[in-house]
Amino acid sequence: MTNPSGAERARYLLNGIPNRFTEFCHMDQITFVQLADWLTENTQSNTPESISIEESLFVFLDIVAQGNSFKATAYGWGQDVKLTQSIFLDILNALQVLREKEELSPSCPSFSTTKSRWRVLRSWRPGKSRMDGLIKVGDEAGDGLEISQETLIEALTALNNFIHEHKEY
Repeated sequence: MTNPSGAERARYLLNGIPNRFTEFCHMDQITFVQLADWLTENTQSNTPESISIEESLFVFLDIVAQGNSFKATAYGWGQDVKLTQSIFLDILNALQVLREKEELSPSCPSFSTTKSRWRVLRSWRPGKSRMDGLIKVGDEAGDGLEISQETLIEALTALNNFIHEHKEY
């Protein structure tokens, strides 16, 4: 695909080869759709109506699962950096709601064992945390966002738990 719109790219990923989808999202397509449905039913979105929840999730996963910067993600989804940052924060907040509303399964793998799934975490250095608890996410030439490390970990824990609980075997 050459320079597709975000909606076209989302359809391409959703209807494409399952292995490519799983490599990109780190979950199967059914789990992804169930997550999109849960978020639609249980959270409020601040994202423009022209951008689907699926596209928003893909944008978020492009940053946390693929480790891309906001600039690269914005380009890949045909958006500007500011909108991409807004989508990221919207999904981050929605995953916080998921974490608050859904109990963690006792059988859910620990965060430390699933941490390698999320490329955004590879830049963290144990013992080198900032005193204020903030980390920089999606940075390239200053376009990253500073967010709470605890918030990101809770959101990714909720995502890990959802994937664990809804995984198709």
